[in-house]
This record gives sequence, structure tokens and C-alpha cells, in this order.
Amino acid sequence: MSWIADRQPVLVKELRGRMRGGRAFVVLTLFLTVLSLFMLLLYLAVRSDVGNDPFSAGQTIGKTLFIGVVTIALIQVMIIVPAQAAAAITSERERETFDLLVATLLPSWKIVLGKLFAALAYAVLLIVAVVPLMGIAFFFGGVTASEVAIALLGLLVTAILYGAMGILWSVLAARTMGATVLAQALNVGVLLGIPFAYYVFGTLFVFREPEIPAWVVSYPFIYTAGAFASIHPFIALGAADFFLSSGETRLFFPYSFGQEELWIPAPWLAFAFAGLTIATIVIAIAIRALRPAAARRQESVGRRQAAPPKKAEKTT
Repeated sequence: MSWIADRQPVLVKELRGRMRGGRAFVVLTLFLTVLSLFMLLLYLAVRSDVGNDPFSAGQTIGKTLFIGVVTIALIQVMIIVPAQAAAAITSERERETFDLLVATLLPSWKIVLGKLFAALAYAVLLIVAVVPLMGIAFFFGGVTASEVAIALLGLLVTAILYGAMGILWSVLAARTMGATVLAQALNVGVLLGIPFAYYVFGTLFVFREPEIPAWVVSYPFIYTAGAFASIHPFIALGAADFFLSSGETRLFFPYSFGQEELWIPAPWLAFAFAGLTIATIVIAIAIRALRPAAARRQESVGRRQAAPPKKAEKTT
């Protein structure tokens, strides 16, 4: 711990403050309670619809429980992690400790990464807490170890991506409420905006045309559309589950689109690459955005220290 404290004191401070109170454990308890209740209700609903064959019934129940648990966990991670990251910098401003933080010798990247890693550490705790529930679904059957590993990877990449977005809004916004609203608005925009954009595009250019336009089936357009789809966690992980259920486990595989045969990456691989790339860019922007504020604060402090003391007025 002393080695980490010497190199990342912001992370240690944030972890101590976050885990010292009861809020972290309350959120974790609510997180698991919602998942457990949803899993129980889903089991009761599916159990009444499956047949009497124990093998096929177990596979159906296991697959349904697994998809349900991953879906609810993904939604909660997308809500909790950005909300916590959005308060990382703005809370310092509201407590009027931002001046002290930027006046230290810590560079901007240590401040931003320390705040981000603290939020991600709690996200990892939430993800690890999901593993026993996934194990219950795995026990019923119908779920492979590869699907469990890819689901956990998807949850981790989602936490990193949306945690980075929350940190960026925390740097840019003046108040925690504003940063949180912007972070959650971005979540809604990604979740609803990408499917809506694909629906509108398909309605205008694909479904109404007697023949699909040539530019729609061109390599640049297909790969660009796939790149946008890969940043949507539900689309990417849903497609990954579809291909894994079909027995396709290769990292790159051919996919026939009309008369063309394209080599595309596995959806989970594309999501991991796109998510981590965007997160890296967003973190770099946050560090660069924090640097001018830190420089202005330190320059202001330096001017106040260098200013000569005012002479006391003579009293008669």
C-alpha cells in the first residue's frame, strides 16, 4: 500500500474515503438485491414455460438467467460508474479543496487517473459480485465458460468507457449535478441514439428501395457502420452471444453480405478495442482540460505569494 501511496496518492485517498463510509456498501447491497430479485422472478417465469425434459429445461433456464443477469448488471454499471466518476473533480470544487489539489506537485494525469481508478475499483467490486449469480446460471447449463468470460470483459470495458466519460464531464462542468446529468444524458444518447439512427437510415435508404444501393454494401460503409454499432454495449455483446451460440469462436471470421464476403472481427473484440480506444482519447482530453485550470490556479497562488505585503496605514 505504501508503494501505491507514493506513486498514486489520489487513488489511495479516494479509496479510503469511498470505503470508509457506509454508502459504498449500501450501493453494493442494493445492486445485488436488484439482481437477485430479478433473477428469482425470471426463473419463476421461465420455469413455468419450459417442458418436462430436465436437460433442455435446464439449458433454457440457464441461458435466460445468464442473459437477464448480464443485461441488468450492464444497465446498473452504466448508471453507477458514470455517476460516481462525474463527482470526482466537481466535488473538489464544491468543497473548495480544488485549489489545494492543483497547488500540489501532482501532475494533471495523476489527478485524473487517480480519480478514474478509484471509480473503476468500485466498478470491479460490483462486477466481481456478479460472478456468483452468473455461476448459478452456469450451473443450470446452456452457458459456456467463454460466454461468462466475454460478459465479464464487456462489463469491465463498459465501466472503463463510461467512467472515462464521467471524469471528462467532471472536469468540464462546474457542479456535480451538471456533470451527472451530462454523463447520464450521454448514456441515454448512446443507448437510444445509435439504434434510432440505424432505424432511420434503414427506413430511408434500405427498406424503401427495390434494390440496396451499391454504396450501402461497400467495404468502407459496412466497416464504418460496424464501428458505430460496436460502441453500443448491448448490440456488441448481444451479437457476441449470438455468434458464440452458433458455434463461431474465431476472432475474425468471414461474413456474407449480399454477394460480398467480408472478414469482420468478433463483436466482443470490436467492442473491447473501440471502447478502450475511445476511453483513452477521452482521458487524454480530460487531462488536457484539467491542465489549464491547474496552471491558472498555481499562477494565481504564485502571484499572491510574490506580491509585496501592504504597508500598514499610519494612524494619527
